[in-house]
Amino acid sequence: MVGQPYMLDPMVEAMPRDQLQDLQDQRLRRAVRRCYDRVEMYREKFDEAGITPDDIKSTADLPKLPLTTKDDLRARFPLRGLLAVPRGQVIRYHMTTGTTGKPTVSPLTRDDVFRAETALARCGAAIGIGSGDVVQMMFGYGLFAGSVLCQPAFEKILGAAVIPAGAALPSATQLDIMHDFRPDVVAATPSFLLHVIEVAKDKGIELNRLGVKGVLTGAEPSSEETRLKIAVAFGAVIYGDIYGMCELGPHFCVECPEHRGLHFNEEAFIPEIIDPDTGESLGPGEKGMLVITCLLKEAMPILRYQTKDITYLDDSPCVCGRTHTRIQRIMGRTDDMVKVKGVQIFPSQVEAVIRNVAEVKDSEFQMLVDRSRAAVDSMTVKVEAQEKTPELKQKLQDEFQRAFLGAHLKVELVDLGSLPRFSHKAQRLVDTRQL
Repeated sequence: MVGQPYMLDPMVEAMPRDQLQDLQDQRLRRAVRRCYDRVEMYREKFDEAGITPDDIKSTADLPKLPLTTKDDLRARFPLRGLLAVPRGQVIRYHMTTGTTGKPTVSPLTRDDVFRAETALARCGAAIGIGSGDVVQMMFGYGLFAGSVLCQPAFEKILGAAVIPAGAALPSATQLDIMHDFRPDVVAATPSFLLHVIEVAKDKGIELNRLGVKGVLTGAEPSSEETRLKIAVAFGAVIYGDIYGMCELGPHFCVECPEHRGLHFNEEAFIPEIIDPDTGESLGPGEKGMLVITCLLKEAMPILRYQTKDITYLDDSPCVCGRTHTRIQRIMGRTDDMVKVKGVQIFPSQVEAVIRNVAEVKDSEFQMLVDRSRAAVDSMTVKVEAQEKTPELKQKLQDEFQRAFLGAHLKVELVDLGSLPRFSHKAQRLVDTRQL
């Protein structure tokens, strides 16, 4: 029942740390050997680095392994020298959209699919989804590894009923479904839920009267202010952001009822944090780039994958009883982060400022970055507003100045409904610089 969270597999999720460490070491040795023996890309990387599988005995040896990047996978598109199994054992192919370049492919064996579904079932169990519950699935269906894996996880493993609405249905239709079927849980990207809230407001629909008890978000980072807005609008507990990555398997985190970060599925993945500039390993509490090693993926195992996501590890005990290390919610991406006059700025930080300004707290926004002929970078934040007054513009500029001291962001107030809306991953940063 939603609101009564539980562990799907306590033997694994609450495994004592010493046992978990031994399990990781064993599985890491096996994964490294398998990569070297069966994956051409890693055999070449190991030989170039002058290491052998025998050099890796425990997780302490991870820094010896070469890093893997998205460019490494793109260079071998679709799967040249990447498969560790015969093609006949692959039963599913997921793929990224390729919006920032050539797409990357994630082939899955039958066991890979089962493990991915089980990971998502853990997310559902943490919110309390079980037999008799109804979930309105608003993540996209298709190449994106979202609803295609969530649906069987909630149906087959947790026993819930799923309404496969998907992300293609307009927000007005989604609201009709909520009104008619009264789902216990809605699952979608934060940006899509914000649009649903906006449409509901225009139609005079009180979302908190539709019976939704839980909200499950994922596929993109969101600020605490956005999470609070969604939770208040639906009158429900919000869980997320479900974190995963197509190339890696693809879901490997669970937010527990304590809401103090995302527990990594450490029996199947090893998280590291590194300095994105130097590659140096960082300790718990130190912010940097998340790097992930797959321990169990069969079709296309990956070692030390640079996610480009910025976060930090928290290994302190959790009241929920889960023993697996937590990562804090993703703060941004190294490829979404921009520097304006030396100040690092992420879209989620800009969003957090806007959500705290009463006049525009429900508004859509867009960040435009440009470079002048004198090679001076500037950022203009377009914000939708009901009343485009000089006072509101100045108020926003003052708030941005406090948040990003020295960056001097410009503000442009625009008409309501004039900026793009998103049903999948929000793309609010537009960088027009000729670098």
